[in-house]
Amino acid sequence: AALDELKDASAKAAERLNINCPTYQALTPTGRVEAMEQRLDATLGAVKTVGPALAKFYNSLSDEQKARFNSLRSASRSVG
Repeated sequence: AALDELKDASAKAAERLNINCPTYQALTPTGRVEAMEQRLDATLGAVKTVGPALAKFYNSLSDEQKARFNSLRSASRSVG
């Protein structure tokens, strides 16, 4: 159930980013700042959407599963 909630929240966050992030290239400095602000607001909204579902999913894991989940983050950092 927690994984399904996380999937749903992720889909909603992605949709929100697609809708609220400007796709145009602003030509003026003030236009670029406004576009940045819109992107940041959309990103913050996405984080607020996914965060609680991710916390619920993570807290539902066993200690062994949490260790594996945490190692995924470490592995992805060493690739780049």
